[in-house]
Amino acid sequence: MSDKGMVQDYEITLTEKAARVVRETFEAEDVDAEQSYLRVGAHPGGCSGYKFDMDYAEGSQITEDDRVFVSNGIKVVVDKGCLEEVLGSIEIDYQSGNPVESGFKFRQLINGALCGCGESFTPIKQQRQR
Repeated sequence: MSDKGMVQDYEITLTEKAARVVRETFEAEDVDAEQSYLRVGAHPGGCSGYKFDMDYAEGSQITEDDRVFVSNGIKVVVDKGCLEEVLGSIEIDYQSGNPVESGFKFRQLINGALCGCGESFTPIKQQRQR
């Protein structure tokens, strides 16, 4: 199987609500949504091993090691290694409500293993080894 075909098995999606909040955030921070990407990743931390990251990236910051997805009009970029070893397919939603529960929520679509508080997760590579 080719490297590219393997990546196509993954998906990064945003709900309509999450996409709207990203567009509003880009606008509030004076980021050109047409020329920018939402960068999704993860870093070590939390009780299950990793925590999700989100930031924006300009087109000039996208490399050949990145994979790009488009969901609800938002261009999402993820490092290939992080996608295949840590994240897997994910859905990003936005939950509003009380200040403690408000914010972006991530859900792994394959073998999701969030910790009890929902703030961190087990990388998919470790989940496949179980």
